Amino acid sequence: MSVETAAIRTALQRALVAEPARLDLVALAIARLDDEPFDDDEVLATLEDWADSVREASMREPDGAVDALTSMLGGKLGLRGDEDQYDDPENSFLPRVVERRLGLPILLSIVYIEVGRRAGVPLFGLALPGHFVVGHHPGNESLLVIDPFAGGAVLSLDDIEARVVRAGAALAPEMLSPASAYTIATRMLRNLLGSYQRRSLWDKARAAAMLMQAIDPGEDELN
Repeated sequence: MSVETAAIRTALQRALVAEPARLDLVALAIARLDDEPFDDDEVLATLEDWADSVREASMREPDGAVDALTSMLGGKLGLRGDEDQYDDPENSFLPRVVERRLGLPILLSIVYIEVGRRAGVPLFGLALPGHFVVGHHPGNESLLVIDPFAGGAVLSLDDIEARVVRAGAALAPEMLSPASAYTIATRMLRNLLGSYQRRSLWDKARAAAMLMQAIDPGEDELN
């Protein structure tokens, strides 16, 4: 493992064991696989600014905090999925996603979760087969599911089931449970691994694979 990859591993492991786990720091650690330099503080400040706007909007309508968040991120800011270059590695790097306001479902979901955390709107990741979304419990047993890739659209149970079936699976109750930080980090790295392999970027692919192995907590810790 190179010195650079070892440093990424250390930062990633530190973010994963934080209480609560810091998905923004997880994503920033993984973004060090990118060759483009970035400033962590600038990225975090942008997320904080977006959260400030959500807080201000939700103060005017306290019962509409989730609507304020989706209207800000998916509406005013225009965060959405990159359908033209879906597989591009830059869609897996948080600084690029924040700058371009385009990305993969899982990176956009991390933006929603981390802006929501700062704004007092608790969201969590749902690792559906083939498509990552976010969930919210609006004060009762019900589940609200939001698709950041689709600009913050709310998904019905039928929508969710259709997506799962298109991925070749059947909807199971555990798919609607919050994904762990380890699951999210591993899925991000797996996306990058595949993207690098398809581009014959073997050194990058090797680094992503080593990071996946390095952070694997084992089955007992994930259950």
